[in-house]
Amino acid sequence: MVNAKNVAFKVNKQTPFSQTLAGAYGTVINCRKSGGKGVPREQHEVRTRHVPLTNVPGALKRKREDDALSERSLSAAPCATGDDSATASQVTVLQRPLLNQQWPQRKMQRLRKGKSSTKGVDLDCWFTILTFSDPAQLLEMRSKIASCHRFLRDNPKLWIHSRKYYFANELPDPPSDLTEFQYAHLRHGHGCMKCHAPNTRKTYWAFLRRWCKGCLQEKTLKEQEAMTVLRNVNGEDLSYLHKALPSGIFDSWGNFVGVGPASTHSLKTVYLLSDVNALISEYSENRQANPSWATDSRAWYAAKVEYVEERKIFAKKMELWEETTRNAKSFDYQARKLARKAYFQHRASQLTPPISSSDVESCPSYRRAIAIPKDPNNTSWLQLRPKLEKEVADLISLRAQGQAPAPHPTTTTTSGTSTPNSYIEVQRPFMPPIIGFTVGLPPPHSHLF
Repeated sequence: MVNAKNVAFKVNKQTPFSQTLAGAYGTVINCRKSGGKGVPREQHEVRTRHVPLTNVPGALKRKREDDALSERSLSAAPCATGDDSATASQVTVLQRPLLNQQWPQRKMQRLRKGKSSTKGVDLDCWFTILTFSDPAQLLEMRSKIASCHRFLRDNPKLWIHSRKYYFANELPDPPSDLTEFQYAHLRHGHGCMKCHAPNTRKTYWAFLRRWCKGCLQEKTLKEQEAMTVLRNVNGEDLSYLHKALPSGIFDSWGNFVGVGPASTHSLKTVYLLSDVNALISEYSENRQANPSWATDSRAWYAAKVEYVEERKIFAKKMELWEETTRNAKSFDYQARKLARKAYFQHRASQLTPPISSSDVESCPSYRRAIAIPKDPNNTSWLQLRPKLEKEVADLISLRAQGQAPAPHPTTTTTSGTSTPNSYIEVQRPFMPPIIGFTVGLPPPHSHLF
């Protein structure tokens, strides 16, 4: 219903009773207070907090507090002394929550450009968020964001939670002298730890270092050189302490193979120069400070050997994890390349006129496209299609002129092999020619002499 002032309101249906009620009750929606002196003060309107249905002038000036509204709504309930049921029904109707009532909500903070938020996130929330983050992402955040650097420095347990959540049981626990941050830095970091070459990513788990090849050659000693140093320590032979040193393996070309010691003559055992010097200095200090060093040296040596074995087991597990990850990534890349090959050939066969698989494989753009280790999609096909159509048209024109296109080289070598195919083929052994006879033909009279 709409009154004379174009204000919408609704009157509830009246329930018939045997006795006359004190007054009609209803829910009034955004209605002005009726004027005049004849209106009794005991009757008050039940106002709502909803947006007005029509534009009522001065509606914003008549806001009232929630407490005042509740008190006045309760005081406006008429009471009948004659009938208890009628009184109960009136109170129930007045206390019933409105359908369009909206509870007060917390006002959201308005963010302006160039103005930072004054209300930050709680530190416990940050701890939970960073717990489910990738360790590589934590490492990058630590190096680029000052607040994250301090937070990760003061909460070292975050690195443990992140590693266990992201890798589960794939990674072993670090050795006793390696922190979780150093462990993550060796796994996901890059750059030589000595000369700071930015492209170095090879981590030598036998030595717990990440060096370029030049720095590795500079920091290591061959087994013979290390034995020479250990035999001339103040006139004492300490060569038996070589088992207390972490070792690695080099091949004949000076490339790092894995954790040592070497088991064949073609492989060479190497030690870190810093580890050799540290072992000699520690042995000399303990010998001078401990009078009973002759008996205590055995326990010290046994602890050193046990620690080296722990490092050796850890290094082998990490090398195995790196190899498994590398192979899985290689298989994934190969599967994506095969998927691109099948997808592009299928889309080329649907063109008008269709392009055969042999013509597609003769196009250089196709060979470049299938070498990308990414999943195929419509965008990649739309980029390849005009190049493919142009090259196929050129190929057809060459065939019409009687010129054969240049054959494209086939790649049958395995990944990581740079040896040509001609050298991979099995060669027949060399047979010196026999004077007077042709090689490969039987001699006359079935005998040589």
